[in-house]
Amino acid sequence: MQVIRSAKNVTGLPLPNEMQLILSELLPQQELITCSFVLAFQEDTLLLTNLNERGWDIPGGHIEPGENPEEAMRRELYEETGALIASPQLLGYELIRLFHKPEKYKYPYPDSYMVFYCAKIERLDDFHGTSEAKGRGLFKREDACKVRWVQNNCVLYEQALKRMTTLCVSVE
Repeated sequence: MQVIRSAKNVTGLPLPNEMQLILSELLPQQELITCSFVLAFQEDTLLLTNLNERGWDIPGGHIEPGENPEEAMRRELYEETGALIASPQLLGYELIRLFHKPEKYKYPYPDSYMVFYCAKIERLDDFHGTSEAKGRGLFKREDACKVRWVQNNCVLYEQALKRMTTLCVSVE
């Protein structure tokens, strides 16, 4: 387990709060996980979804009742990009800690988690956009590094790319 980023009073979350981005191969307590995301690669290109609300981002989202984090990640990936993946690996998670519970707060309190996987793309089906995502794109490293999500999570991206590159080399 390695903490790669810590921040306090992050905008968009109830205040006061604290967040930590952690590299780990161990899944946090499952009932505290709210969202699941994937850094999916075709060789050394990163698959991103073009979300109507946020622009280019990694695929993923909220866990539905009855789903585990991997199932949610696979469902969200397909809904947002039309991609299927092979053998996802847990990359890490973001710990969100609140120090005051807002009224009608629907997430676990005081701690909740968003988990991140990395995986190789197995197949890309046709994708014509949805009400949530208007498209998908495969980004080489130099282009991926211009995307805000990658810029804000560079260590996570580099770790995922390293794992996927190592996986490609060891399979050949």
